[in-house]
Amino acid sequence: MSNREEIVVNKILGQDGSELQFPVGSNDAFIRTSTGTTTLIAASSIERVVIMDVVIVTTFAAGDGAAPDFLIGQTGSTSKFAATGVVTGSAGAHLQFSGVLSANTALLCTATAATGTTSTGAATITAIACKNV
Repeated sequence: MSNREEIVVNKILGQDGSELQFPVGSNDAFIRTSTGTTTLIAASSIERVVIMDVVIVTTFAAGDGAAPDFLIGQTGSTSKFAATGVVTGSAGAHLQFSGVLSANTALLCTATAATGTTSTGAATITAIACKNV
């Protein structure tokens, strides 16, 4: 389960006054029962730089099972930016990730639901991508 908000930026100019390709982003919420893969940013034919801010909404705790797990990666490499156990922490914490999203790949979050009845953890992921220059 994911709540999605699209972020669209109309125009950003570079130092030389030329228009930068910066029109894509997303804001998605993931909760303790989230499962499967969500496309945060769709694939493009160009290589892009991505910046992600993860806000911990509910503290991650195993309780009587395992806390949820959220991997952040790209098509073909699901943990390129954040591997198992990296998205964790106390409510209110911010985690930042960045890197190069390869051409023809989408930015993905792969969620594994918490187990047990008292396990907790939830996060929102905001991602922005622009042409890698």
